Amino acid sequence: MTTKGILLLLLVSLFHTTIFAFQASTTTSRASKTALQVHEDHVISRRSALIAPLVASIGLTTTCSRPSHAAAATAVLGGATQAARVETWPGIDGLEPMYEFKLSLDAVVAGVQDPKNWPYIQKRLEKFFGGFIVNEKNFYFGVGLQYMNDIQYDKAELPNYVVLDKQSRYDALEQTMKSLENLKSVLAIGGSDEATVVDLAKSSQSALASWFALIPEKDVKAVEEFFLNVKKADTNRDGRLSDDELVFLSPAEQQIWKRRVDKFG
Repeated sequence: MTTKGILLLLLVSLFHTTIFAFQASTTTSRASKTALQVHEDHVISRRSALIAPLVASIGLTTTCSRPSHAAAATAVLGGATQAARVETWPGIDGLEPMYEFKLSLDAVVAGVQDPKNWPYIQKRLEKFFGGFIVNEKNFYFGVGLQYMNDIQYDKAELPNYVVLDKQSRYDALEQTMKSLENLKSVLAIGGSDEATVVDLAKSSQSALASWFALIPEKDVKAVEEFFLNVKKADTNRDGRLSDDELVFLSPAEQQIWKRRVDKFG
């Protein structure tokens, strides 16, 4: 198995293990709280105005049931629309491959506008989803999960909101891949109308855009700038930076690139 394949398995395992551990630990830590104390958590929160509509649906109990999407309140915090307060965001080194993936989807949407490109796009998608575990789809899904798992939430945040926030991010990533796989299937069958093909491509693009919308705008802009600078530094266009090419990046960007390589190769 390649390094990417091993990394993916570790990422997925780490993500799900952390989710279950988080739910278990938060339930245990709050088991001794009274209904009044849980109610006070709502009142003293700086987002109490947003939380108020949820009081009835969550219930003033000591257990942390999973809220529905319909009942969720969201807020724009740190330039990102999210359901839970974040204390620390991951570095952009973990976001760079996802930005690369975003550009690929933008290219797919542009490409499907002309049916002459469909055979090439189909072949590219077959490669993207090819294989059993070790493929590009699982690599990018794993990178997305790793980024999500590295988010450090405010310790005072309600567990319901953290679970909801994690689920929203996961759903966006999953929908991205589902729409892209449906596009692959439609192109493989042949004879599809242009509107269906374009809609599926745009659906995948839109889903990934919703994933990025949950990330601070300053980080998205920073990773875009970093990506462009790396592309300029990569003079031989091999996707890697030699020591001679690395000097074209600022010292801070060199460290980001090294962390990116350590994580993903």
